[in-house]
Amino acid sequence: MNYKLNLGAWNSVFAVPAAVVDNYIKLAGGNNLKVLLLVLRNAGNEISAEEIARKTGVSSDDVQDALLFWEQTGLFAVSEHEIVPGESETVETVPLKALDKATVSPIESLSPDKDKKANSVRKPYYTPGEIARAVREDKGMDFLFTGAERIYGEPLSHSRQNTLMYITAEAGVTAECALMLVEYCHTEKKPSSYMKMIAEDWYNREINTAVLAEEEIKALQELNSLENKLKKLFEMKSKFSRNNKDLIRKWSDWGYDEEMIDEAYQITLNATGQMSFPYMDKIITNWNSNGIKNKEQLEKSQKSHKENLQKSNETAKSSFDLDKISRLINEK
Repeated sequence: MNYKLNLGAWNSVFAVPAAVVDNYIKLAGGNNLKVLLLVLRNAGNEISAEEIARKTGVSSDDVQDALLFWEQTGLFAVSEHEIVPGESETVETVPLKALDKATVSPIESLSPDKDKKANSVRKPYYTPGEIARAVREDKGMDFLFTGAERIYGEPLSHSRQNTLMYITAEAGVTAECALMLVEYCHTEKKPSSYMKMIAEDWYNREINTAVLAEEEIKALQELNSLENKLKKLFEMKSKFSRNNKDLIRKWSDWGYDEEMIDEAYQITLNATGQMSFPYMDKIITNWNSNGIKNKEQLEKSQKSHKENLQKSNETAKSSFDLDKISRLINEK
């Protein structure tokens, strides 16, 4: 009699390196794990990036990012269109018939340097191993990554992980302040580049406590609200340029609200017939120099200017009349 052990789904199994669970289960993210599992399942078979994307439901770009992620962990390497075992892990070779090696070549990593000034020309790229080590060894980083996952409602992508590493390790923002910045940027739908820019600004202005960060976020929210109102007021379809944003922020820092900026806008239209940020800036700068901060002060200033102009005209007219009379007398 012949016997056969039937393990059901367990009849077909494949190995997953223990390091995947031990070191990267928290950082990997769903897309990375999907791609890895499909690649391991097809060990020894050719599989294209397009097929990986189709079977996992992950975009082709995300497939490339996932392969890059696992390559940088040292799990495997991509060589001559093949995935080969890394130095510290053992997996079977999986030929990739349609994968461009150039898109998954490793990026040179840069180690964190907490003493480095912000606004550096280089933007460090942290490998999954470096990130995992930082989260494992630093309670602040673990707090930040856990909180960020809660805010985003999903595992952090490698790109987001790098952003968090940069704003803490390079821009010097504390984990608590960084988490507040993440929440603000997520709520306002701001990109990672904006988050990095704000982090560098906070570092340079020593915004390093929760109280100071809260004040800065409130100011940013007010500025964002002002920009949205002005965009409607100016009937702009495109976004403000960086220079225009800087002017709006300057006006806001000086204490000018939507009403006063609208006054400057109307004066600009009457004088030039078109929108002109430089012309508006001259008007508002003049107001600021003369202590004019609201519409009441502006109306008082305009009234005073009108009265002075009228007196000057009357004086000139009176002087002209006296001169005329004097000439007539002399002629007689």
